Amino acid sequence: MKMTNWIAAAPFVAAALGAQPLAAQDADPGESEIVVEGVTEQEEQAVRELARRVTANDGHDTPATRFLDALCVSVSGLNRAGNEYIERRIRQNAAETGVPVQGEDCRVNAQVLIHNDIPGLVQRIKNEHVGMLTRDERVEVDAAVERGDRIVAWHNEEDRNQGGRRIRYGTDVAGMVASPTGLNVTARLNDNAWPSRTELPSSRGVVSAAILIDSEVAQGMLIERLADYATMRLLAPDFIPPGADETEPASVTSPFPQEGGAEDLTRFDRAYLQALYSLRPNAPSSRLARAVSRQYVYGE
Repeated sequence: MKMTNWIAAAPFVAAALGAQPLAAQDADPGESEIVVEGVTEQEEQAVRELARRVTANDGHDTPATRFLDALCVSVSGLNRAGNEYIERRIRQNAAETGVPVQGEDCRVNAQVLIHNDIPGLVQRIKNEHVGMLTRDERVEVDAAVERGDRIVAWHNEEDRNQGGRRIRYGTDVAGMVASPTGLNVTARLNDNAWPSRTELPSSRGVVSAAILIDSEVAQGMLIERLADYATMRLLAPDFIPPGADETEPASVTSPFPQEGGAEDLTRFDRAYLQALYSLRPNAPSSRLARAVSRQYVYGE
Protein backbone atom coordinates (compact mmCIF):
# COMPACT_ATOMS: atom_id res chain seq x y z
CA MET A 1 0.00 0.00 0.00
CA LYS A 2 1.54 3.30 -1.08
CA MET A 3 1.79 6.38 1.09
CA THR A 4 -0.06 8.88 -1.14
CA ASN A 5 -3.34 8.62 0.76
CA TRP A 6 -1.70 8.50 4.19
CA ILE A 7 0.02 11.90 4.13
CA ALA A 8 -1.79 14.50 6.22
CA ALA A 9 -3.08 17.34 4.04
CA ALA A 10 -1.93 20.23 6.24
CA PRO A 11 1.69 20.89 7.29
CA PHE A 12 1.95 19.06 10.58
CA VAL A 13 3.36 20.05 13.94
CA ALA A 14 4.83 16.99 15.62
CA ALA A 15 2.24 15.66 18.02
CA ALA A 16 4.98 14.03 20.03
CA LEU A 17 6.25 17.46 21.03
CA GLY A 18 3.18 17.77 23.20
CA ALA A 19 4.86 15.18 25.48
CA GLN A 20 1.65 13.22 26.05
CA PRO A 21 2.04 9.44 26.58
CA LEU A 22 0.41 7.45 23.81
CA ALA A 23 -1.69 4.34 24.24
CA ALA A 24 0.18 1.43 22.68
CA GLN A 25 -1.48 -0.35 19.76
CA ASP A 26 -1.83 -4.12 19.67
CA ALA A 27 0.20 -5.93 17.05
CA ASP A 28 -1.51 -7.55 14.08
CA PRO A 29 -2.56 -11.10 14.89
CA GLY A 30 -0.86 -12.54 11.83
CA GLU A 31 2.76 -13.53 12.35
CA SER A 32 5.28 -13.62 9.55
CA GLU A 33 7.12 -16.89 9.03
CA ILE A 34 10.83 -17.19 8.37
CA VAL A 35 11.79 -20.20 6.30
CA VAL A 36 15.37 -21.29 6.98
CA GLU A 37 16.99 -22.24 3.70
CA GLY A 38 20.33 -23.81 3.03
CA VAL A 39 23.23 -21.38 3.34
CA THR A 40 26.66 -21.90 1.86
CA GLU A 41 29.83 -21.32 3.82
CA GLN A 42 30.60 -18.35 1.56
CA GLU A 43 27.19 -16.79 2.27
CA GLU A 44 27.62 -17.27 6.01
CA GLN A 45 31.00 -15.52 5.80
CA ALA A 46 29.44 -12.69 3.76
CA VAL A 47 26.77 -12.22 6.43
CA ARG A 48 29.38 -12.06 9.17
CA GLU A 49 31.55 -9.58 7.25
CA LEU A 50 28.58 -7.33 6.46
CA ALA A 51 27.44 -7.41 10.09
CA ARG A 52 30.92 -6.31 11.11
CA ARG A 53 31.03 -3.48 8.53
CA VAL A 54 27.62 -2.04 9.37
CA THR A 55 28.24 -1.96 13.13
CA ALA A 56 29.72 1.40 14.12
CA ASN A 57 31.35 0.28 17.39
CA ASP A 58 32.75 -3.17 16.72
CA GLY A 59 35.14 -3.51 19.66
CA HIS A 60 36.06 -5.87 22.47
CA ASP A 61 35.80 -3.12 25.09
CA THR A 62 32.56 -1.51 23.85
CA PRO A 63 29.17 -2.93 24.88
CA ALA A 64 26.58 -3.52 22.16
CA THR A 65 24.13 -0.62 22.40
CA ARG A 66 20.39 -1.24 22.29
CA PHE A 67 17.10 -0.60 24.09
CA LEU A 68 17.38 -2.16 27.54
CA ASP A 69 13.96 -0.83 28.50
CA ALA A 70 10.72 -1.94 26.88
CA LEU A 71 9.79 -0.08 23.71
CA CYS A 72 7.00 2.50 23.40
CA VAL A 73 6.57 3.98 19.91
CA SER A 74 4.96 7.21 18.74
CA VAL A 75 4.38 8.09 15.06
CA SER A 76 3.33 11.54 13.84
CA GLY A 77 2.93 13.27 10.49
CA LEU A 78 0.46 11.10 8.59
CA ASN A 79 -3.27 10.86 9.03
CA ARG A 80 -4.49 8.87 12.02
CA ALA A 81 -4.77 5.58 10.15
CA GLY A 82 -1.27 5.93 8.72
CA ASN A 83 0.30 6.82 12.07
CA GLU A 84 -1.38 3.87 13.78
CA TYR A 85 -0.42 1.45 11.01
CA ILE A 86 3.30 2.32 11.20
CA GLU A 87 3.27 2.27 14.99
CA ARG A 88 1.57 -1.12 15.02
CA ARG A 89 4.00 -2.57 12.47
CA ILE A 90 7.08 -1.33 14.36
CA ARG A 91 5.71 -2.84 17.56
CA GLN A 92 5.06 -6.13 15.79
CA ASN A 93 8.55 -6.14 14.25
CA ALA A 94 10.05 -5.46 17.67
CA ALA A 95 8.10 -8.24 19.36
CA GLU A 96 9.02 -10.75 16.63
CA THR A 97 12.73 -10.00 16.98
CA GLY A 98 12.83 -10.25 20.76
CA VAL A 99 12.53 -6.59 21.75
CA PRO A 100 10.31 -6.06 24.83
CA VAL A 101 7.27 -3.87 24.05
CA GLN A 102 5.34 -1.81 26.60
CA GLY A 103 1.61 -2.04 27.15
CA GLU A 104 -1.05 0.65 27.06
CA ASP A 105 -0.53 4.25 28.26
CA CYS A 106 3.22 3.87 28.06
CA ARG A 107 5.78 6.63 28.13
CA VAL A 108 7.15 7.16 24.61
CA ASN A 109 10.85 6.41 24.10
CA ALA A 110 10.96 5.96 20.30
CA GLN A 111 9.51 8.50 17.87
CA VAL A 112 8.95 8.61 14.12
CA LEU A 113 8.27 12.16 12.93
CA ILE A 114 7.33 12.78 9.29
CA HIS A 115 7.59 16.48 8.49
CA ASN A 116 7.88 18.86 5.56
CA ASP A 117 10.63 20.98 7.18
CA ILE A 118 13.31 18.87 8.85
CA PRO A 119 15.69 21.78 9.66
CA GLY A 120 12.84 23.76 11.21
CA LEU A 121 11.68 20.79 13.26
CA VAL A 122 15.20 20.12 14.56
CA GLN A 123 15.54 23.78 15.58
CA ARG A 124 12.21 23.69 17.37
CA ILE A 125 13.23 20.55 19.25
CA LYS A 126 16.49 22.18 20.36
CA ASN A 127 14.68 25.34 21.48
CA GLU A 128 11.60 23.94 23.13
CA HIS A 129 12.30 20.28 23.99
CA VAL A 130 15.89 20.13 25.14
CA GLY A 131 15.68 16.65 26.62
CA MET A 132 14.61 15.17 23.29
CA LEU A 133 18.02 15.89 21.71
CA THR A 134 20.95 15.82 24.12
CA ARG A 135 24.13 17.80 23.64
CA ASP A 136 26.04 14.62 22.85
CA GLU A 137 23.92 14.05 19.75
CA ARG A 138 23.59 17.64 18.52
CA VAL A 139 26.87 17.75 16.61
CA GLU A 140 25.94 14.83 14.35
CA VAL A 141 22.34 16.01 13.96
CA ASP A 142 23.48 19.53 13.04
CA ALA A 143 25.91 18.04 10.50
CA ALA A 144 23.09 15.98 8.96
CA VAL A 145 20.88 19.06 8.67
CA GLU A 146 23.75 21.05 7.14
CA ARG A 147 24.24 18.30 4.50
CA GLY A 148 20.56 18.51 3.65
CA ASP A 149 19.82 14.94 4.74
CA ARG A 150 16.15 14.13 4.33
CA ILE A 151 16.29 11.48 7.04
CA VAL A 152 17.82 12.33 10.42
CA ALA A 153 18.03 9.85 13.29
CA TRP A 154 19.61 9.88 16.73
CA HIS A 155 19.71 7.93 19.99
CA ASN A 156 20.14 9.34 23.47
CA GLU A 157 22.20 6.79 25.38
CA GLU A 158 23.57 6.17 28.85
CA ASP A 159 25.86 3.72 30.62
CA ARG A 160 24.12 1.03 32.64
CA ASN A 161 25.36 -1.63 35.04
CA GLN A 162 26.29 -5.16 33.92
CA GLY A 163 22.70 -6.32 34.03
CA GLY A 164 21.35 -3.38 32.02
CA ARG A 165 19.84 -1.49 34.96
CA ARG A 166 20.33 2.21 35.54
CA ILE A 167 23.31 3.15 37.67
CA ARG A 168 22.25 4.76 40.90
CA TYR A 169 23.34 8.17 42.08
CA GLY A 170 25.05 8.63 45.42
CA THR A 171 27.13 11.04 47.47
CA ASP A 172 29.61 8.52 48.87
CA VAL A 173 32.34 6.72 46.98
CA ALA A 174 32.02 2.93 47.10
CA GLY A 175 34.67 1.37 49.31
CA MET A 176 35.10 4.43 51.52
CA VAL A 177 33.72 4.98 54.99
CA ALA A 178 30.66 7.16 54.59
CA SER A 179 30.94 10.58 56.18
CA PRO A 180 27.97 12.41 57.71
CA THR A 181 27.96 14.87 54.83
CA GLY A 182 29.23 12.69 52.01
CA LEU A 183 30.57 14.30 48.88
CA ASN A 184 29.35 17.76 47.97
CA VAL A 185 28.29 16.50 44.53
CA THR A 186 26.26 13.53 43.37
CA ALA A 187 27.98 10.93 41.24
CA ARG A 188 26.86 7.87 39.32
CA LEU A 189 28.09 4.84 41.22
CA ASN A 190 28.28 1.54 39.37
CA ASP A 191 28.21 -0.72 42.41
CA ASN A 192 27.05 -3.78 40.45
CA ALA A 193 30.25 -4.44 38.48
CA TRP A 194 32.47 -7.42 39.18
CA PRO A 195 36.07 -7.80 38.01
CA SER A 196 36.27 -10.11 35.00
CA ARG A 197 38.66 -10.87 32.16
CA THR A 198 35.87 -11.74 29.74
CA GLU A 199 32.87 -9.60 30.74
CA LEU A 200 32.54 -5.82 30.54
CA PRO A 201 31.76 -3.93 33.79
CA SER A 202 28.89 -1.98 32.21
CA SER A 203 26.32 -1.98 29.43
CA ARG A 204 25.05 0.76 27.11
CA GLY A 205 21.35 1.49 26.86
CA VAL A 206 19.16 3.71 24.70
CA VAL A 207 17.10 6.13 26.78
CA SER A 208 15.17 7.51 23.82
CA ALA A 209 15.42 7.65 20.05
CA ALA A 210 13.92 9.59 17.15
CA ILE A 211 13.91 9.42 13.38
CA LEU A 212 12.81 12.43 11.32
CA ILE A 213 11.71 11.74 7.74
CA ASP A 214 11.01 14.37 5.10
CA SER A 215 7.40 14.08 3.92
CA GLU A 216 8.61 14.07 0.30
CA VAL A 217 10.47 10.84 1.03
CA ALA A 218 7.29 9.23 2.36
CA GLN A 219 5.13 10.42 -0.53
CA GLY A 220 4.32 7.49 -2.82
CA MET A 221 6.32 4.94 -0.81
CA LEU A 222 5.01 1.61 0.39
CA ILE A 223 4.00 2.18 3.99
CA GLU A 224 5.41 -1.21 5.00
CA ARG A 225 8.81 -0.22 3.62
CA LEU A 226 8.78 3.04 5.55
CA ALA A 227 7.79 1.30 8.80
CA ASP A 228 10.43 -1.40 8.45
CA TYR A 229 13.16 1.10 7.61
CA ALA A 230 12.22 3.06 10.73
CA THR A 231 12.31 -0.19 12.71
CA MET A 232 15.94 -0.86 11.81
CA ARG A 233 17.09 2.72 12.40
CA LEU A 234 15.38 2.92 15.80
CA LEU A 235 16.16 -0.51 17.24
CA ALA A 236 19.79 -0.82 16.07
CA PRO A 237 21.62 2.33 17.23
CA ASP A 238 25.05 1.33 15.90
CA PHE A 239 23.74 0.00 12.58
CA ILE A 240 25.11 1.86 9.55
CA PRO A 241 23.03 1.26 6.38
CA PRO A 242 25.15 -0.62 3.82
CA GLY A 243 26.40 1.11 0.71
CA ALA A 244 24.18 1.05 -2.37
CA ASP A 245 26.60 -1.40 -4.03
CA GLU A 246 26.33 -3.90 -1.14
CA THR A 247 23.26 -5.77 -2.29
CA GLU A 248 23.94 -9.21 -0.78
CA PRO A 249 22.79 -9.97 1.79
CA ALA A 250 20.05 -7.39 1.31
CA SER A 251 18.77 -4.90 3.90
CA VAL A 252 15.66 -2.73 3.90
CA THR A 253 17.93 0.20 4.78
CA SER A 254 19.77 0.26 1.45
CA PRO A 255 19.19 1.63 -1.05
CA PHE A 256 16.71 3.93 0.66
CA PRO A 257 14.63 5.86 -0.28
CA GLN A 258 15.53 5.06 -3.87
CA GLU A 259 13.46 2.53 -5.78
CA GLY A 260 14.76 -0.99 -6.12
CA GLY A 261 15.44 -1.64 -2.44
CA ALA A 262 13.86 -4.28 -0.23
CA GLU A 263 10.25 -3.50 0.67
CA ASP A 264 10.31 -5.00 4.16
CA LEU A 265 12.70 -6.37 6.78
CA THR A 266 15.01 -8.87 5.11
CA ARG A 267 16.37 -12.10 6.49
CA PHE A 268 19.60 -10.25 7.32
CA ASP A 269 17.74 -7.43 9.08
CA ARG A 270 15.79 -9.83 11.27
CA ALA A 271 18.91 -11.85 12.06
CA TYR A 272 20.74 -8.66 13.04
CA LEU A 273 17.98 -7.53 15.41
CA GLN A 274 17.42 -10.97 16.90
CA ALA A 275 21.15 -11.40 17.49
CA LEU A 276 21.55 -7.93 18.99
CA TYR A 277 18.71 -8.38 21.46
CA SER A 278 19.71 -11.91 22.41
CA LEU A 279 23.15 -10.83 23.69
CA ARG A 280 23.73 -10.24 27.39
CA PRO A 281 23.36 -6.53 28.26
CA ASN A 282 27.11 -6.10 28.82
CA ALA A 283 28.23 -8.22 25.86
CA PRO A 284 30.96 -6.54 23.79
CA SER A 285 29.88 -5.45 20.33
CA SER A 286 32.65 -7.60 18.84
CA ARG A 287 30.42 -10.63 19.52
CA LEU A 288 27.59 -9.30 17.39
CA ALA A 289 28.85 -10.26 13.92
CA ARG A 290 29.20 -13.94 14.80
CA ALA A 291 25.82 -13.90 16.54
CA VAL A 292 24.21 -12.39 13.42
CA SER A 293 25.68 -15.04 11.12
CA ARG A 294 24.54 -17.86 13.43
CA GLN A 295 21.05 -16.37 13.62
CA TYR A 296 20.97 -15.97 9.85
CA VAL A 297 22.05 -19.55 9.21
CA TYR A 298 20.58 -21.53 12.08
CA GLY A 299 17.92 -19.25 13.51
CA GLU A 300 19.49 -19.48 16.97
